[in-house]
Amino acid sequence: MRIHATLNERTLRRTFHEQRIGRNGLTVIDNDLPAFALKVSKNGTRTFIVRVARKLGRDTIVLGKADEITVAEAREKAAAAIAEARVDRETGPLFTDFVTDFMRRQGRRWKPSTRKGNAHLINRYVVPFFGKMRVAEIDRADVRRWFDSLSGTPGNANRTLPVLSVMLRQAELWELRPQGSNPCRNMRRYKMPPRERFLSLNELKRLGFVLDHAQDRQAVAAIRLLLFTGARSSEITGLQWDWIRGARAVLPDLKTGPKSIQLPPPARAVLNGLPRAGRFVFPNKRGDARMADLGLRWQTLRKLAGLDDVRIHDFRHSFASHAVMSGLDLYTVGRLLGHADTASTERYAHLADEHVREAAGRISGIVHGAMTGNGKEGGR
Repeated sequence: MRIHATLNERTLRRTFHEQRIGRNGLTVIDNDLPAFALKVSKNGTRTFIVRVARKLGRDTIVLGKADEITVAEAREKAAAAIAEARVDRETGPLFTDFVTDFMRRQGRRWKPSTRKGNAHLINRYVVPFFGKMRVAEIDRADVRRWFDSLSGTPGNANRTLPVLSVMLRQAELWELRPQGSNPCRNMRRYKMPPRERFLSLNELKRLGFVLDHAQDRQAVAAIRLLLFTGARSSEITGLQWDWIRGARAVLPDLKTGPKSIQLPPPARAVLNGLPRAGRFVFPNKRGDARMADLGLRWQTLRKLAGLDDVRIHDFRHSFASHAVMSGLDLYTVGRLLGHADTASTERYAHLADEHVREAAGRISGIVHGAMTGNGKEGGR
């Protein structure tokens, strides 16, 4: 319920018996400053509030309880908040306020893991630098200074830049910035040394021996599936029995949307050897969630195999690399890996080129041998 009155000390002494205070309380709106109000709860607690209009929408700000500040102090705070909101409407919101609204409106469109990862990047690397700037005032020089400040961690800088770009592009759509003003556009990322480690045939043989004799059978099974399918670690550790459909697993919501993972005979043999104790193929110790510590368990196994520089993600590289070197085309490899675009698969193009060169060498050797009559294959 809402009523209007002049908020002063006399108003505070009123009991409001003549009004019926409902479940949501009673709001006493000030006659002189309508945005300023006293909220009276059903249990009698009285709190000063002010409602302000910002460029991102309306906010209700709690100024303090009536037994902690005077009416005059609350009115002064309300006037200051209204003035600040007026500046906000005229010049746009601070970046830190924009982040809150952006995550509320846009973050819900991301899958949980993406939302969590992007929130970490924003809070860790973006807000400390841009937080007190106006969204509309962030320019190319600001972004360049921010990007340079992260030169010590180029990987984090490269991952965060597209997130910031998405945020500022959204600010344009919400008319918080001029159209086409995204200062992140065409920003060059740091060059990173290629990290395409894949296991050689000898290393795979050595790893296979360790896996055959390891005691951690659950981790062994997960690693074998990673090597046999080329799937991402999260796709295997989060795999559920209901998703398995014969020779493939249908995963409903992953990095690039729904995806099918092919399960060749070696992969199906691994699955057939696992107990079905719950919905997860690789449950945690309690059995109520997915396995979350495969990385730590792999560290123990890789030491035994002498593969200290091999990460779990390198199993995916190994699958793709051996597929390309066996003659499989990049399009098919990309389909198997679930790449959304061909650019992600192009990193393996040099392996395909080597395969083509070797094939050309063999063919030319056959032709040369036939022409010379000696039947010997020439080199490349």
